[in-house]
Amino acid sequence: MALEAIARLEELVDQLLTERIELQERNRELSAECDRLLQDRSRVSDELDKLLDKLEHLEGENQ
Repeated sequence: MALEAIARLEELVDQLLTERIELQERNRELSAECDRLLQDRSRVSDELDKLLDKLEHLEGENQ
């Protein structure tokens, strides 16, 4: 009985370690995607700032 319990615990530990590795990989993928999205957001924000500056400049010329 004790050997069966130890064998089952070993199986569960192996399963948990496998799941941990999978979760760590998924976390790395999500972190990389988050970094890409933040870079995109920053780039879009910079472009919008440039456009707003141009619009303000044009409005100033029209007044």
